[in-house]
Amino acid sequence: MNGQAKTISASAKGIPQPSNNNFVDFTMSYNGATKVMSVTYGGQTWTQDVSSFVGTNQAMSFSIAASTGAQMNLQQLRNVNFTYTVAQGTVIANYVDEQGKTIAPSETTSGDIDTPYVTSQKTIPGYAFKASNGAATSGNYAANDQTVNYVYTRNQGTIDVTYIDQTTGQTLSKKDLSGGTGDSSNYTTTDTIKSYTDAGYELVSDNYPSGGTVFTDTAQHYVVNLKQKLVVSSEQKQVNETIQYVYEDGSKAADDYNAPPLNFTRSVTTNQVTGEKTYGDWQAQNGDSFGEVVSPTIKGETADQLKIDAISGITANSADIQKKVVYKRNQGTIDVTYIDETTGQVLTKKDLSGGTDDPSNYTTAADIKSYTAKGYELVSDDYPSGGTVFTDEPQHYVVKLKHGLTESTDKKAVNQVIHYVYEGGGEAATDHNATVDFSRTITTDRVTNDKTYGDWTADNGDSFASVTSPVIDGYTADQLKVSEMTGITADTEDISVTVTYTRNQGTIDITYIDETTGQTLSKKDLSGGTGDDSGYTTADMIKSYTDKGYELVSNDYPEDGTKFADDPQHYIVRLKHGLTEVTENKTVNQVIHYVYEGGGEAATDHNATVVFSQTITTDKVTGEKTYSDWTADNGDSFASVTSPVIDGYTADQLKVSEMTGITVDTEDISVTVTYTRNQGTIDVIYIDETTGKILTTKDLSGGTGDPADYATADTIKSYTDKGYELVSNDYPKDGTKFADDPQHYIVRLKHGTVIETENKSVNEDIHYVYDNGDKAADNYKATIVFSRTITTDKVTGEKTYSDWTADNGGRFAAVLSPIIKDYIASQLKIDEMTGITVDTADIERIVVYHKVPAGIIVPPVHPDKPSQPSNNQSKTPTAKAVKDSKPTDVLPSTGDSQKSQIVLTLLGIMAVIISPLTLLLRRKKQ
Repeated sequence: MNGQAKTISASAKGIPQPSNNNFVDFTMSYNGATKVMSVTYGGQTWTQDVSSFVGTNQAMSFSIAASTGAQMNLQQLRNVNFTYTVAQGTVIANYVDEQGKTIAPSETTSGDIDTPYVTSQKTIPGYAFKASNGAATSGNYAANDQTVNYVYTRNQGTIDVTYIDQTTGQTLSKKDLSGGTGDSSNYTTTDTIKSYTDAGYELVSDNYPSGGTVFTDTAQHYVVNLKQKLVVSSEQKQVNETIQYVYEDGSKAADDYNAPPLNFTRSVTTNQVTGEKTYGDWQAQNGDSFGEVVSPTIKGETADQLKIDAISGITANSADIQKKVVYKRNQGTIDVTYIDETTGQVLTKKDLSGGTDDPSNYTTAADIKSYTAKGYELVSDDYPSGGTVFTDEPQHYVVKLKHGLTESTDKKAVNQVIHYVYEGGGEAATDHNATVDFSRTITTDRVTNDKTYGDWTADNGDSFASVTSPVIDGYTADQLKVSEMTGITADTEDISVTVTYTRNQGTIDITYIDETTGQTLSKKDLSGGTGDDSGYTTADMIKSYTDKGYELVSNDYPEDGTKFADDPQHYIVRLKHGLTEVTENKTVNQVIHYVYEGGGEAATDHNATVVFSQTITTDKVTGEKTYSDWTADNGDSFASVTSPVIDGYTADQLKVSEMTGITVDTEDISVTVTYTRNQGTIDVIYIDETTGKILTTKDLSGGTGDPADYATADTIKSYTDKGYELVSNDYPKDGTKFADDPQHYIVRLKHGTVIETENKSVNEDIHYVYDNGDKAADNYKATIVFSRTITTDKVTGEKTYSDWTADNGGRFAAVLSPIIKDYIASQLKIDEMTGITVDTADIERIVVYHKVPAGIIVPPVHPDKPSQPSNNQSKTPTAKAVKDSKPTDVLPSTGDSQKSQIVLTLLGIMAVIISPLTLLLRRKKQ
């Protein structure tokens, strides 16, 4: 203590004397959590709780000293193995609810003291973060355990259960539930459903779980559908028909008639919730009509209704039907009708009445006698001659009479006379006389005295026969026969006919006919006494017509003339129009001119002709001309003509097509075939290969064989000036000439690029300082250089960046802290750092050197590279630092204001100090 070794005699144990040149293993362990140190040597173990030595000190040094006795250079201690765990801090993140109950596993992190730590919230189903308490959620590791408590509130889940009346569509009620998510709702729909079914509802559906449910983060909605229960029953109703039969005084005449009742039923649907009843339509069970009922027959009585008609359309709403039939005492009736059968009219009617079976006391004799006195005659009488009696049934009798008639005969005659006379007067022959006699019947009505005349009928036929006129020589009757006259009636007037006799005359007619027109040119009529010479010839008339252009066809008039005869004589002279014919010609010409587009003859004209002819016929009588159809002498078409081929030129018509249907009315045809200098085309397409798009197209045209007078150099330069680079150009360097076929060329360019390199560094700086802030050693600096290429499109200016790459693999190597005599570093080594990226911030570390208290020797070797001071092969004791299990108190931390030393002396082997070895254990809280 305080730089002095102290022997704890209570725990001292004896060990065998070590022999020279023979190392004995020993092990020393210290647990920073329990503050217990153990030393094992020579089969003995010493255990000591050193917490009283540590006390509240922030740092503690332990040293092992061994005596070399009288030897000045004798190794008494060899450190074979030294194991230690750097002091670390621990942060525990607890996840609890508001009652402190753990709701998620704790997260424990450890790290070197004074290095940063970060804790984070968790997403815990059913919970929402509220607050944190205890240690800060982020900070630096410290010597003692630090606890961060994340406090969560339980999420409140909601459940609503809606009870819906499906009959009305309305919500009956709604049950709103809430509770912590994950908790059971402890609710069932059973009781509520029962309350509704007790009220008349019936369940349709219930999607609320039968075993209940638990609250969740998401609101839960359930629906219980009920409907109003309906109970169906039936209702009955009857409709009756009763018929009473009574006499006029109201007394019963016959038993009442009771029809089988008509039965009706309907359904009644009762809503068990509202009590409302809904009625179905009435349905007839045994029909909806009462049949016809014939009233009973009661002798001597007549019912006011012989039958009660059928009644249809009876409904359940129809009232019971009451009918009454009243019987009256029968009255017998007799009627006797007197009918004029001649006119069809009733002359009179005799109506009789009386009780049935009583005698009528009536006969028809007197009435019939009165009518016969007026001229009537009895036809029939069905009334009993001895009279009759009244009966229940009416009796009808008819007396038929007709008008009496008297007949007489009436006579009448129609006369015919034919007179025969000469034309100049005087009777030529005796008259002819004939008569037709008619008679008819006259009927006189003795009642009305009206006369009715029968038709006239001919007694000796109703016609006058034909009468041939007498023949008188040298004369001719104007009627050789007076024709029969038929249809003579009593109304025909007397007939008088005169036949006149005329002296006989012969006639001749000569007709001149134009056979060309079919018309009669003239007619010559001759007359004279039969046997006389006509004194006429046709020669002069024919000549007059031939002089006018006619030609004689035929003449049947006798050349020497003829005589008149009793029979008329008819002759015909036929002539026709004389004609003259001439021929007329006409041509249609075709000429094809071959010319150049700019003018001038390109080839000799092509000529062709179609010749037409027609006949003109002139009528010498009328002067009228008749034209025949034109006919083509050498065909009616122009053949197709192939245009001449001229090098370097193209005709606008390679062939003048055949022209058909040429007629005499076709105008002369002129066709011009124009030769145009052939035009060649060239297109040069500039393509951006980077985008695949066409930059521009140059279209050229010119006469075939002419130079194109175009080069791509200027256009290519304009694009290279914009940043493009030429890829290929298949347009001829020296140009080209236009040809008959189109020429296509492509110039391909791509975007030029500029590639630059961009660098970025991530630095690691380690500062070595004393605990008072002064520089302890030169800073350590390391740099990782990241580089990437930036490719700039010279056309668009768009930049493309490659991935960053590190020149040394993206890691900082581990760095051993420099050894400074009498000082110990807060970190013996800065560990290797991997996974450095271009986005990693510069790293700065500080290693603090603390002064080692007086009396403690720090060997000039690094802990992880122990030195071997001699070649002595004796086995060296091993020192081992044991990892803390669960540190609870603060262990010593070098560099603090309070420092203590504990020197443990191994009894029996540490009598003489030959070579001090000090091991400084800097313990950080884990």
